[in-house]
Amino acid sequence: MQYTENQQKAINHLDGNLQIIACAGSGKTQVLAEHIVNILKIKGNADIGPANIVAFTFTEKAAGELKDRIHTLCREQLGTDFGLAEMFVGTIHGFCLNLLQTYQYRFLKYTVLNEVQQRLLIDRHSKESGLSDLTTHDGKPLERWKDSRLYQKVLSIVREAQVDEAALGNHPVRQALAKYQALLERKRYLDYSTILTGAVKALIEDQVL
Repeated sequence: MQYTENQQKAINHLDGNLQIIACAGSGKTQVLAEHIVNILKIKGNADIGPANIVAFTFTEKAAGELKDRIHTLCREQLGTDFGLAEMFVGTIHGFCLNLLQTYQYRFLKYTVLNEVQQRLLIDRHSKESGLSDLTTHDGKPLERWKDSRLYQKVLSIVREAQVDEAALGNHPVRQALAKYQALLERKRYLDYSTILTGAVKALIEDQVL
């Protein structure tokens, strides 16, 4: 396959950070697959193998396509795709969940909620989830079945963004979040944000690997 000059530069870039910005259908997946195989080809003698590579994708469908291309290119260029099962190719949520369930066994009993299931949980337990503790900009209390989508966004921002904890102070959202997290723990649920923040916390506290 013929690559453009910039695509070839991306494929050949082996050390340091690399950012690829391109429109849909421009060949990013193919370039990424070639990039990974090139690492295995050139860095293989430096004890860098499939187990040392993590490739994040946005969806599981994209992960499947990327895996297929990596396997095909490995067979063509390396003569084998042996050992590729040790490489993680998937979503960041999938990686973090796998990390938690591998090293923190209590999470094996937890159920993962998608966004729809999370919203139903909030609506059905509006007081326990902290929903009814918050108000809109005009002072009206958040209502179940009506404002739960907004509450989901608030929860996601507070947990995943770089929020100034000191500036947040004793804002009601802090108490609401504490209620919501207690509800998740009691029900043994994990939502997408909890999976990410839980994995990061475990890494920072050196509880895994």
